[in-house]
Amino acid sequence: MHSSLLKTVLVTTLAATLAACSGDDSSSSSSGYIQLYNGSYNSPYTRLFVDETERSGTYFGDVTTRHNYSSTSYDVSFEYVDANDSYITIQEESVSIKDDQTQLWVMSGDFSEPNFTELAVPTSSDEDEFNLGWFNISGEGSNYDVYIATEDGLFDTAELIASPTYLNELSLQAFEEGYYTIYITQSGSTDVIFESATVYFNDESSYVVMIRPSYATEEEGITLDIVTSSNSVTSLKHQSAQGQLRFINTIDDYPQASFTVTRGDESHVTELTQNDTFSDYIELNPNSFSIAMMDNEGTSIVDNYLLTLEREQSNVGIFYNDKDYGPHMLTVVESLTPSSYNHNVTVVNLLDTYAGQDITDVDIAFTLDGETVDDASNYIDSLDKYDQEDEVVDNEVYTTYVLYEDNGQQIVLMQQGDMDFTQEGNYILILEHDETSSTGFKMTLERTVTDSVE
Repeated sequence: MHSSLLKTVLVTTLAATLAACSGDDSSSSSSGYIQLYNGSYNSPYTRLFVDETERSGTYFGDVTTRHNYSSTSYDVSFEYVDANDSYITIQEESVSIKDDQTQLWVMSGDFSEPNFTELAVPTSSDEDEFNLGWFNISGEGSNYDVYIATEDGLFDTAELIASPTYLNELSLQAFEEGYYTIYITQSGSTDVIFESATVYFNDESSYVVMIRPSYATEEEGITLDIVTSSNSVTSLKHQSAQGQLRFINTIDDYPQASFTVTRGDESHVTELTQNDTFSDYIELNPNSFSIAMMDNEGTSIVDNYLLTLEREQSNVGIFYNDKDYGPHMLTVVESLTPSSYNHNVTVVNLLDTYAGQDITDVDIAFTLDGETVDDASNYIDSLDKYDQEDEVVDNEVYTTYVLYEDNGQQIVLMQQGDMDFTQEGNYILILEHDETSSTGFKMTLERTVTDSVE
């Protein structure tokens, strides 16, 4: 079996194996479960409360823990925490827990006015069979036909099993345990727009497949999130989907550079790109590639750096100067999700000296107006040189400090006010040396977001 297919099979099998897990409580014959799937593309981390007790939460494309309760009614709310650390209620419901069933709540659509749908899913199925249902949250007017194939896995032998319309009523069907390939077409069409890897479905389990926009490299692409009776989601990507690469050169010695991506006889070269400026994207099939950087005369500066690109993945190769070993490259995986209420910031630290001293690490503080560094909720502690770390910030404007500790004294290497994190998407923040600035340092901020919402 092809390694990429095997990987998906193993992951999906693992998810099914977890089906016996109950989250954090033991089950009984007079109990059921409640769980939240977050399918709202621009939502923050959303929390599940049951009878005013916070149970667990989830980001977009994932589920909360599955929680076990006695079969009766409960007051349930879905909430998030804003920039003032206040809990904001999104929706309140009275939910009836039923025997041997999961009340799977699906939050979908624009988070400013999200849809909440309750799906009743049996916790198990008959021996040698599994239950399979489809729920379409792709958007109004997005209607699909679903085919599954066994044995040879070809579309020509696939069977039409469902035609889920937007926010369709969930209908579960029973199938024999085994390997399946999933195909999706637009409703009434036989042109395949999605083909999954081979997936193994276990018996005595129930699966709900969420059809949602991928918000990745494929324009108007879709992703299938398989929700089982466990605490995680298995995401299936289109087997024909590509990935994309771009580059940035932070080495001041080379004011212009181009970048070459090579695999076998295949080669792609970018245009000459200014220092500290991101190149255009190169779209490629997923694989491993050799990366080179050339100066403006075409002379190789570095060569043969390995970069691996996955399906629907967006990567950026950042070239920098290691003070001990010369030019190097590190890779950042870009998040393209159109987040609106908070944003993932990948901070890349390329700082290695200050006032003739070696710097091993720095701290980064994102402070709101009126908030001190010590009070900052968003703080990265001891980010090593030539390394990266993620921090989730709210949809706000921050003053950002980069701090270095020298003999017990905190030194402000640089600060930048009015750093705006209020646009949809996520961000990369590069900390680097700059001989032209008064501090000798600078920050480069780049927003990352899918073309689907631009």
